[in-house]
Amino acid sequence: MCGIAGVINLGLQPINNLERSLNVMNELQKHRGPDGCGIWCNEKRQVGLAHRRLSIIDLTTGGQPMRDKNNNWIVYNGEIYNYVELRKELGEDDFVTTSDTEVILKAYEKWGTDCVKHFIGMFSFALWDESSKMLFCSRDRFGIKPFCYTVVKDNFYFASEAKALLPFMESIETDLDGFRDYLTFQFCLEGKTLFKGINELLPAHNLIIKNGSIKMERYWQIYYDLDFDHTAKYFEEKIESLLLESVDLHLRSDVPVGAYISGGVDSSIVASIAAKDSARNFIGFTGKFTLS
Repeated sequence: MCGIAGVINLGLQPINNLERSLNVMNELQKHRGPDGCGIWCNEKRQVGLAHRRLSIIDLTTGGQPMRDKNNNWIVYNGEIYNYVELRKELGEDDFVTTSDTEVILKAYEKWGTDCVKHFIGMFSFALWDESSKMLFCSRDRFGIKPFCYTVVKDNFYFASEAKALLPFMESIETDLDGFRDYLTFQFCLEGKTLFKGINELLPAHNLIIKNGSIKMERYWQIYYDLDFDHTAKYFEEKIESLLLESVDLHLRSDVPVGAYISGGVDSSIVASIAAKDSARNFIGFTGKFTLS
């Protein structure tokens, strides 16, 4: 878990107190990243990015905000599990770090905004393209990683948590529709949050800011194709194969990996598969409430 934040003026005008605003957002999200923090502003103070880091991949050279040779900058929260395979596809000799963050930058250089279609993982990120003066933001297919945003006085603010945006709101009010959603479903629908004026980028969506406009586009949709041609045994073996592959990818880390075990079937299966890797000192965690 890391924390990302940033601001861009929709008219590409200089933003007052830009560095201070970025530091405030970082401070409000410091619990998300104890291993490092950083901010970046472009030369004309039109856009700025902030990051709090929890180190998982590349503990030494993976700091953010990160830039590439084209002067594109990124802040990113999450993990691209197939980053090893993408590094090989993109050309390993051209990398200067071993982080999955740099993989996103290289993938954007090759595929543009279609890069997200190549990622297997959980992520939210914001990438500033200096040459086209475009802010490209994206959220993973199932919305595992958060991305909140608001527009105040022609400034677009975003962060991993809504509370990092509250200092910039003209007023703080409850979104009653979002509150009703939460009481009914335990989450808010259609990008709403509990705060009026603050929204979430929907899962599997990109958000692009260019020439003063905010454009959102869906890059992935789930489809169910009924298959009556295979046996039950085939599907059992297919599910097992996919589980083994998925857990193996999720175990990629430069720090120890553990699992939270709730006692249910799903977490027990995942933990048992992960624990079979004898090279790891795998630890399981659980929790309970007690009445005193």
